[in-house]
Amino acid sequence: VNMRLIHIILTLGYLLLPPLFCLADDFPYRKNYPDVPVLEIGEVRNGYENGDILLVDVRTKMEFETIHPESAVHIDFANQLFLSNLRKLGEDNPGKKIVLYDNGITCLKCYIATQDAVDENMENIYAYDGGIQAWAEKYPADTILMGKLIRAPQTQLIPYDEYLKISLDFTTFKQKVAESPNAKVVDARDPKQRTSTLPGFENAMPIPLDKLIANVINKGYMKDDQLFIFDQVGRQARWLMYYLNEKGYRNYYFLKGGATAVLREQQYR
Repeated sequence: VNMRLIHIILTLGYLLLPPLFCLADDFPYRKNYPDVPVLEIGEVRNGYENGDILLVDVRTKMEFETIHPESAVHIDFANQLFLSNLRKLGEDNPGKKIVLYDNGITCLKCYIATQDAVDENMENIYAYDGGIQAWAEKYPADTILMGKLIRAPQTQLIPYDEYLKISLDFTTFKQKVAESPNAKVVDARDPKQRTSTLPGFENAMPIPLDKLIANVINKGYMKDDQLFIFDQVGRQARWLMYYLNEKGYRNYYFLKGGATAVLREQQYR
């Protein structure tokens, strides 16, 4: 399971949806995972408060450390021991629902991870596909952001409009790179996601987000350059903004919809 290639064709329109609260019809990929039991945000919240639910973040360590529900557990889907660790969590918490979440809506990790668990005959495993942003916006007092509980969401959470201002469609992204005398293009996808290159950016610097933060941003490297960064689906970049802003980076852009918006597919190895 951990090394298989999962190839899912996506449509560009869905990738550009903002991470707002959605009705069931606004979750375009649920129908592709009919065997995956899904919980809505209100159900997750009730179980969270009652202690009947354990929330499991299946994103990267960087994403988890940036923002997560206060009592969430982190089990990285990319880890080869993911299913073993998930099974042990269930065995250590009999009777509780284990709810997996990711960045939501167009992010597929929670669906795939839950499907893998179902295929392994694990019980009480569910997906919450609304994503961490929807949770943080609705329940900020129960959300950890950059190591602290959110007390003032209006100032602590970066508005989605601010993210959109620096998110460029592929044509504009390429044009700005060509016009910039000090452009640095960074492919911030995880190695597990980096199965195809973007046309014209075959020589982009491959620096996964966690390494980008630890080895570049935290050390102030490339601060005088104009950074052009793309991830898988344009959602991890939102968390990167917190680190860039905190360290004084001001001259950067993201690719709207990430690599998937250009390649029209998501691949996981």
